[in-house]
Amino acid sequence: MKVFCEVLEQLYKKVLLGVTLENDSHDYIFYLNPGVSDQDCSTATSLEWANTYGIQDRHQPISVGVAPIAVAPACLKTNSLMSSSGEVMLLQLTVIKVMTTRILSVKTEFHAKEKYRDIIKILLESAKVDSKLICMFQNSDKLLCHMAAQCLALLLYFQLREKITLSNSWIAFCQKNLSEYSESNKAIYCLWTLTAIIKEIFKDSCSQKTEILKQFLTHFDTIFEVFYNSLFSQHFENCQDTSKIVNILICFLELLELLIASRIYLKLHFTCQRILFLKPSCMLEVITWPIQAFVKRKVIIFLKKCLLFKVGEDLCRGSVPPLMPPDHHVAMDMLALASAVLQAVNSGLLKTLSVYGKHSFFGGNEVQPGCEHIASPDHVILRAASLVIMKSLEIKFQNCSSASEMKGNSPNSFCMQRVIISIVIHNYQISGLI
Repeated sequence: MKVFCEVLEQLYKKVLLGVTLENDSHDYIFYLNPGVSDQDCSTATSLEWANTYGIQDRHQPISVGVAPIAVAPACLKTNSLMSSSGEVMLLQLTVIKVMTTRILSVKTEFHAKEKYRDIIKILLESAKVDSKLICMFQNSDKLLCHMAAQCLALLLYFQLREKITLSNSWIAFCQKNLSEYSESNKAIYCLWTLTAIIKEIFKDSCSQKTEILKQFLTHFDTIFEVFYNSLFSQHFENCQDTSKIVNILICFLELLELLIASRIYLKLHFTCQRILFLKPSCMLEVITWPIQAFVKRKVIIFLKKCLLFKVGEDLCRGSVPPLMPPDHHVAMDMLALASAVLQAVNSGLLKTLSVYGKHSFFGGNEVQPGCEHIASPDHVILRAASLVIMKSLEIKFQNCSSASEMKGNSPNSFCMQRVIISIVIHNYQISGLI
């Protein structure tokens, strides 16, 4: 175990510095393969793992001599010894993650990048590391699960960038866990990983973003629509564990926002990118659910960003591509969303939206002793809801098809007039004026 951990730690330090690795690529697989057990670690010697790959007498053990550096992963122990298999796996995943990040970076030296690329390809093809990472989602160690999801997202993006066939085990995993609503953690990790992949596509500086995303979405277009219908058909009050559906809903909102952003910025037209506009009433019904106020706030802010063409701005690290004038199809979808919002308001949506309740506080959710809390409306959700409605009205007016609609002589115009009156009355009630 001691030799194994020392080599793994020094490998991490070398990769973090972007150093070109000297040994044959297969030499490093033993140390990076998450399937290695504690027993294997403790009994394997340099000669044994060399013999495993048929490289007797051709390589010396990997050098552990490297200058110390200030940065180290949280899983490294100060005594350079790790007692549990979980800690070893965390370090293995850290090395894989850093190595993949180095491959994707334009700053990595060419020869070092080629060596890292060769090692990752062997891990994917021979060691089936993608399947092992998926299995880790069932682990009780949440840190290990999260690190596995981060690694898997980077490896899948690596496959897309390198034009390697996307992992069949990952596609099957998504199809199984997103084919219907489930309260299992697998669905959450699935959504989180998919979101992380699209973020990687957005922040990459390569010129093939549209082609890469198209290749990616081809596998998941249908399943996203199925999951959308399944999730929003749930009866919240009947759920056994409401925290699970809240977590899944929040994860799915992030994914949905990136899908819409990719349609606007990268000009793709998959069904999964349009599902909100095709079935907007499903999303609007969440506001009527007996669910926590912060979830309703997220839904309303999400709708606001859609109508204002601001989707993806705070989810994508790095610069967001410049917004191009929306094409006719996007404009028609925004009109459908605006119409659904106005119809919901006309049907009494504002009556179900409470802007009072427990507020959030910086650093916690409780008022400190001695600090008097004055009851007041949640102005964030109030402003967002008002902006959603006003923007919907603007889009609707801009798309009036006849003079009679503009003058107020049609059923649509009467509906909009009622919406405006509802907004005014609702705001006056909140202000305590009536």
